[in-house]
Amino acid sequence: MKTKICAALALSASLLGASAASAEEGFYYGGSIGGSSFNSGRGNFVETEGNSLTLGVVAGYSFELQNGWSAGVEGSFDFLTGGAMSYSNGQPSCTSRSPDWCDVDSIVRVRGFVGVPVNDNLEFLAMGGFATASGFAEDGPTTFVDSRAKGFTVGVGAQTQTGFGTTRFELIYDEMSNVTPNRYDKTLKVISLKTSILF
Repeated sequence: MKTKICAALALSASLLGASAASAEEGFYYGGSIGGSSFNSGRGNFVETEGNSLTLGVVAGYSFELQNGWSAGVEGSFDFLTGGAMSYSNGQPSCTSRSPDWCDVDSIVRVRGFVGVPVNDNLEFLAMGGFATASGFAEDGPTTFVDSRAKGFTVGVGAQTQTGFGTTRFELIYDEMSNVTPNRYDKTLKVISLKTSILF
């Protein structure tokens, strides 16, 4: 997982050195690749944790503001290719009576953002909004079911124009605790690093 994150960082750093990063008003769409680290638990119960490669799509609308600033709204869908979770001793989750998540399949985010130009080559972004995850979780002693969690998402990013379109690199934090079904309260926290190409 660390190797995947380092590769994403290296790719993003090289792309951020490319041409201009002027914000353009209008609709955009694109795809992303990255890595996520997540954990789940409640109170003093043993937590589960996991890592996954993520593949996603994103679409949104950006508005030009004064002084080169921008703002907008976007939605994204991330598919986790290896979202199985385990306990710290390596034992797979969903094998004991602990209120936690067993597997995370996907994460959907709807968020707003503000972009601030740093120079002609770089724009910084601040993002926040709503997140929901789907997967498999414990909902009672030895009862494991398809589940959905809802919560908030925040993030920071940077983007620039390249020969491929707009290249964006971002760090995202999600925290979701409103779970359905909800016999067991449990929190899912996700930290993601993503690189996106937008058109």
